[in-house]
Amino acid sequence: MKKKVLFYSLYERIWHWLQALLVIVLLITGFEISYASYFSVSGFKTAVLVHNIVGIFLVLNAFLALFYNIAGGLIHRYIPAIEEIFSLGFKHVSYYIFGIFKGLPHPFDKTPEKRLLPLQKITYFVILNLILPVMIVTGLLKYSADIFPQLVEMFGGLSVLGPIHRFGAWLFAAFLVLHVYMITTGHTPLANLISMITGYDYVSSPSEEDN
Repeated sequence: MKKKVLFYSLYERIWHWLQALLVIVLLITGFEISYASYFSVSGFKTAVLVHNIVGIFLVLNAFLALFYNIAGGLIHRYIPAIEEIFSLGFKHVSYYIFGIFKGLPHPFDKTPEKRLLPLQKITYFVILNLILPVMIVTGLLKYSADIFPQLVEMFGGLSVLGPIHRFGAWLFAAFLVLHVYMITTGHTPLANLISMITGYDYVSSPSEEDN
């Protein structure tokens, strides 16, 4: 028997959808800036303005989430253990490569306390501690190129910062595609999406687990 429980608070849901919107806008405007000859939505100047403003909001939203998780004692959810990186991580990968197509049950039970499974922990850890900081630093340096040209040159100049920033954007785009796919791998194709809208999902009741 399945029991309906709260997985995501109202703040977490609002934060998630706001961050998703900000990332999508940044990707669209970023590609418009980088590939203006092939892709245009609002025009180059508008794209630059929107990109810079939205980038600031994304950084602020990210720091709000950091404060929320540290103050709430929830930051450990995003730190993978050694076994999650290796043995459990490989088990998780094996399921998505083979098991899911054979109709095998998911190797891990998702609960409100353990919402992030091994692959998710590893992915978010890399994004939050590596890719996002690189994007913030390179973005700020590119933005300040006219104000602090010597500082920008210390990091290799725009010829170095630009490709690094674009590569990070492509990684975010790849993550977005993968994230959308992972949404469909719940107990029903729309279960994960619905839970992020309503906050609720279903878990096995203790009586079922004992049988």
